[in-house]
Amino acid sequence: MQANTASPDASSTRLPRNGVTDAPPVGPTAAALDLQHSLLLRLLAFALISALVLLALHAWQVRREALADVAPTTAIVQQLLNQDQLRQADIFNRESIQVDLAVLEPLARRLAFCVEVEDLWVRSIGAACMRPSPPRPGAVTLARWLQAAHAASDATQRPLLRPPGVTIGEIRVRPDWQSEASRWLFAVYLVVASWVALGILAAAIVLPVRRALRPADHILAAIGRLEAGDTDVRLPPFELHEFRKIANEFNSLAAQLAETRSAERRLATRLLDVRERERHYLARELHDDMGQHLTSLRADTAYLRQSLAASASPLGAVLDSLSDTLARMHESIQNIVHRLRPARLEAFGLIASLEHLVSECARAPVTGTPGIEFRHHGPLDTLPPALAIHLYRIVQEGLTNALRHAAASLIEIDLGWDEDRLTLSIRDDGKGDDATCPATDGHGRLGIRERVSALGGSVAWQSAAGMGTHLAVELPSRSLGTEAP
Repeated sequence: MQANTASPDASSTRLPRNGVTDAPPVGPTAAALDLQHSLLLRLLAFALISALVLLALHAWQVRREALADVAPTTAIVQQLLNQDQLRQADIFNRESIQVDLAVLEPLARRLAFCVEVEDLWVRSIGAACMRPSPPRPGAVTLARWLQAAHAASDATQRPLLRPPGVTIGEIRVRPDWQSEASRWLFAVYLVVASWVALGILAAAIVLPVRRALRPADHILAAIGRLEAGDTDVRLPPFELHEFRKIANEFNSLAAQLAETRSAERRLATRLLDVRERERHYLARELHDDMGQHLTSLRADTAYLRQSLAASASPLGAVLDSLSDTLARMHESIQNIVHRLRPARLEAFGLIASLEHLVSECARAPVTGTPGIEFRHHGPLDTLPPALAIHLYRIVQEGLTNALRHAAASLIEIDLGWDEDRLTLSIRDDGKGDDATCPATDGHGRLGIRERVSALGGSVAWQSAAGMGTHLAVELPSRSLGTEAP
């Protein structure tokens, strides 16, 4: 029944020292808000939305201004081209018409527009886009989109005249969308530059904020360790005055909590020791007083039975029944005495006592008694007697619960002491607990919790319907007043 390896489930998984793992955590379950990332994301989102809105407004304004400038620009273009027609040789020749768009170049130094001239037969006799400067890269593609959204009716038409007011063609002027797109792209370049400046500004803001809030990570980590039961955690003095005050208050709180928990453990341990002494006293009284009385009654009953053996008195059957009852009472009292004060623990040590407990449970005359496997490792017999009795009681309660409620076919007990902790695992393959209706703590579980808490350890139950129940106990060596082997 003995092996050199403990159960991996009990030795590889560390449990929180506060011993409370069944209840869900109190407080919000969502991830905590990161102030730095939140500020940065909000700033970037606001800048992006503002930039998109401003660019959309600017595009609308550019198109509006371009369409508004078409009519006055057309009037000026008509005036310049009409004046140029005075230089024509035959002012009455309406079939051979020429236009020199170069006369519009002075106007093109200030305005951007596209002009097309047609004769009376709708033949193009001149077309050009006049602009103060060449378009910017990418303006051609954007101009196609603007031109696609431009209706033909948006172009302004004026007649081409020769003196004395003879119409010889038609002048059609529309906005130069490439130049307008260049204007819009210039605004985009400004926005990009603003974004770069904003990024530099954000870095200049976030980096100092991150440095200033860096102690918050240490504080959160310390709070997590304190919540897990590490009352020795302390915070260093921080540079920022506010964080230094928080650190001082936290260290004071941790020290008070450590003292309180130490006092509670001492009180709980003292109460458990008093309980054990009471059990020893009751066991001794039952053995010495009740045991002697029962032995005397059995002897008297046997004497009466022998005295009436020669006669045919009906009291013989009564005496036989009384003798059997006294024998069962004597055996029951012996079992109670053994449970109150395991004599083997004092005489032979922890391991021998646990092996005897397992063998007694396995030999119990109960239908469906499961198989029990007990494995251990480490110098467990060198543990102090006060700790050994507590471990014995924990195993006793855990095994009793599994035998009474699990309906299991196999119970595995693993006890080990290595490195800086002592671990106990009791696992069964029984019915387990329904997650929708978890089992409440009875006297057995409460007793285990009290003992483990008094020893400064942690305890947890893991159970699922049809998957059995697993009891895991962890006791740190430093809280037991012992050194690791």
